[in-house]
Amino acid sequence: MAERKIVRVGSRKSPLAMVQTNLVVAKLKEQHPELTFEVVTLETKGDKVLDKALSAIGDKGLFTQELEEKMHSSEIDMAVHSCKDLQSTLPDGLCIGAFLKRDPREDVFVASKRHAGVKCIDDLPKGAVVGTSSVRRRAVLSHHHPHLQFKDIRGNIGTRLNKLDDDANGYDGTILAHAGLVRMQEEAYSSRITQVLPEEKYMYAVAQGVIAVECRDNDSWLLGVLDSVQDPDSKTVTLAERALLRGLEGGCHVPLATRALKEGRQLTLHGAVFSVDGTKSVKESMTIDLNDMSATELGRTLSVRMAEKGAKELIAACK
Repeated sequence: MAERKIVRVGSRKSPLAMVQTNLVVAKLKEQHPELTFEVVTLETKGDKVLDKALSAIGDKGLFTQELEEKMHSSEIDMAVHSCKDLQSTLPDGLCIGAFLKRDPREDVFVASKRHAGVKCIDDLPKGAVVGTSSVRRRAVLSHHHPHLQFKDIRGNIGTRLNKLDDDANGYDGTILAHAGLVRMQEEAYSSRITQVLPEEKYMYAVAQGVIAVECRDNDSWLLGVLDSVQDPDSKTVTLAERALLRGLEGGCHVPLATRALKEGRQLTLHGAVFSVDGTKSVKESMTIDLNDMSATELGRTLSVRMAEKGAKELIAACK
């Protein structure tokens, strides 16, 4: 085989997706200056259909399928994703070649500009409308704040903030991923954070804050290249979280929140599944020594415990 010098990198066209792809490419160039990385952009179904909630469009690779098809056809070699967008079970022949160091994993609450006096989500009055198209966020917030109402909101970060501030849309606040605002590195975005929602209470989505690089599982050369940007701790906790989701047979758009904590060789995984209205929940946690059990086995075992308490029924009721 001829020596490879060019790596074709697939990316969505959205501003945040491009920031993440450029970040990965920059890190790879630092480690492999002899290689050329060509970025190929495209739109996914999730990018094109903006007038429906994600859960109403489907649950199979809304932001990843087109990129995965390009990898299968060898038109691109790898694709950069927000790991939380990846299906819990990847298509045959593909794998996650690298998990980058995790950025802030919490959600943040952003109040509309007309609510200058609102300092946290607890300040919102009864009947206030929070914009979110996430089943998980709606369920978790309903659980902790049953006095709130919810309305779908779609688009990239800038689009959502514009919709939030247009009084005609009727939003009082919205929920965004902290990591996305941090990666954009724009004061106009980061200055809008009203409150970072404490993960001890609200938890977060599986793999939130992690950038993942997907590639063909038989491309041993590229897997070796990607290993140079692999973050071992990020990989460990994300494997546990994804195994929990996979064990509960959930997709990217289910009311499952999680939280993982790694200290040395000790790994703790928390999981919580909610009914959409937040009135019912199944919560469980488990701690292991990684010398005795793998992160993937931890997630799988916790999913069994949660399933025994009715977690799968709550997930099924949301579909």
